[in-house]
Amino acid sequence: MTTDTSDLCPTCSHVLPAAGDHPVWCAECEWGLGEPEAPRGGPVRAWFDRRSAALVEALYRDVSRAEPARPGWNAARVASYLLALAVHACPLALLAVAGLLLWTDVNAVTVIAAVVLVVLAYFLAPRLGRMPRGDAVKCREDAPALFALLDRVGTEVGAAPVHTVVVTGEFNASYGAVGLRRRHVLTIGLPIWDPLTGQQRVALLGHEFAHGVNGDSRHGLVVGTALSTLARLYHATRPGGRDRRMNYLIDLMVRALQGVVSGLVAMVFRAQLALTLRAGQRAEYLADRLAGQVASPGAAADMLDTMLVTAQTHRLVLRRTAVRAGTELWAEQREAVANLPESERERRRRLAARERLRVDESHPPTHLRIAVLRDRPESEPRVRIEADETERITAELAADYDRVARELRESARAALYR
Repeated sequence: MTTDTSDLCPTCSHVLPAAGDHPVWCAECEWGLGEPEAPRGGPVRAWFDRRSAALVEALYRDVSRAEPARPGWNAARVASYLLALAVHACPLALLAVAGLLLWTDVNAVTVIAAVVLVVLAYFLAPRLGRMPRGDAVKCREDAPALFALLDRVGTEVGAAPVHTVVVTGEFNASYGAVGLRRRHVLTIGLPIWDPLTGQQRVALLGHEFAHGVNGDSRHGLVVGTALSTLARLYHATRPGGRDRRMNYLIDLMVRALQGVVSGLVAMVFRAQLALTLRAGQRAEYLADRLAGQVASPGAAADMLDTMLVTAQTHRLVLRRTAVRAGTELWAEQREAVANLPESERERRRRLAARERLRVDESHPPTHLRIAVLRDRPESEPRVRIEADETERITAELAADYDRVARELRESARAALYR
């Protein structure tokens, strides 16, 4: 039996697997995978990239040798809290100055100045968030099976119980506290939830709950709100395009001032990120370990792998359903994921592994997180989800599946005309 030369790799003559509608590539020599990301130009950027890669790899070796622990109090953590407290002190200082102006003398100028300072103080005040409302919100009475699972997972992780679940169309999930009473909200994006198996969903929940106990200050009350304040201030002061209703010189001066202010805010924001990101990446490894304890290391690794592989499929299916009438989003996505060849799955894994290792990313590279979990001895899950429980949860989310599919399709169609 002979092999058609068109099915052979032109570089190493290895037999190429059938790829269907997906790109053809060679797993032996990586022909067709594309060129690796080119190094960035300039000595400073090149040094930063080398330093970033070294730090990311060093952290990977550390957590591979020993169990990742909660970030401790070191100089960087202390500095990040001091910087965050300085950010929170700004609105208090503005209020103090406003009060001093009015105490010194009350006239039109001081009143106007005080009002401006109070408005700025309100804008800079930390936002604690609000309990969400609307059709996307699920309470215990709406989804008893889902909340029963959340209670089991949260208890094993040691996280506070969830008050509300928000079901969205984002390819993401999150867990956090809002409001003065710090009630906990879990956000579940159906595009990321639907492709997962039952046990992988337990791992996803375990990872998100772990953000409440892994010591990541970026999700905390002090540092987390300071980061959001800086981000809000940066977007508010960033200069836009020229305002032709204004005199050219005045517009130029205003935009120059905005550039200076936004540049200073960006420097503080990046400094805060630099102080917290390494500890934050370590906390992500800890969240993965806790997810592995709850669902099993294998299920946690498979969860990350499924997320990595199916993200592109979700985007492709969404674009197709935007231009086709009568297509069912979730059925088409499930079919596309089920029919995804192993060669295409591996291609996406290798492309992800080629991405530049950056210490300034909020999460460690997914392929390194998967490798850490694969190296851990397999253990029995502390929380096991049965098939009937999965079916009850899916039934409880049926209306959300319809709503999210409709919203995603409308958004994708609107994007076609932008």
